[in-house]
Amino acid sequence: MSCWKLVLEYDGTDFSGWQVQPAARTVQDELNRAVSTVLREPIRTQGAGRTDAGVHALGQVASFECDADVCAVLTKVNGVLPADVVVRSAEAAGERFHARFDAVRRHYRYRMHRGPSAVERRTSLWLKGELDVPAMREAARRVPGHRDFASFGTAMDDDSTECRLDRLEIVENGRIVNVEVSANRFLRKMVRTLTGTLLEVGRGKRPPEWIDDVIEARDRRAAGLTVPPQGLFLMSVDYPESRNGG
Repeated sequence: MSCWKLVLEYDGTDFSGWQVQPAARTVQDELNRAVSTVLREPIRTQGAGRTDAGVHALGQVASFECDADVCAVLTKVNGVLPADVVVRSAEAAGERFHARFDAVRRHYRYRMHRGPSAVERRTSLWLKGELDVPAMREAARRVPGHRDFASFGTAMDDDSTECRLDRLEIVENGRIVNVEVSANRFLRKMVRTLTGTLLEVGRGKRPPEWIDDVIEARDRRAAGLTVPPQGLFLMSVDYPESRNGG
């Protein structure tokens, strides 16, 4: 049985998230159906990140097992998938590759835009009023490390609330303000709550050092609001060199 690795792009607007759910449209369900149709056998894929409803991806990774040599066949999958999901690449990934459990780092971006925009409304958060980006950067600088992030989310599947957060940066590009986050794992809604907490600082409601107290509290009630999902993108997933496919 061979393992295969897919890299996916999707617009999460009309999905109830990645993971298969009863009576709901999900990315995993659409992918399972498309790959099973093309390979003419039941296939169940596994994803590197269980993105929530409304969250997008430019580099979600999925894996599955199959006896066939499927690289040529998978060129047909995009013809079966709906328009809001695209397979960007497909490759053999060695024995026992698992998109979720073999991942060592995930990269997310939360996109915000200054002023109203008709084009950006499905893929970013509208920032109203002034924003102190330098203060947000100072707050963000205090966050990375291996620590308990219980204040910013909830564990999934009874896992620990500890994560190793390697990067939290604020990057401006014209009217767009991006929050760039990289970690070995994320709690549910963690990036969106980190962003909402940084916005408390950026809007002048809290000083940058307040985020130290939020982290120390290990209590979700101590942090800022969870921002809406439409600005969040799973950008890419890292694997050990030995698990990168090929």
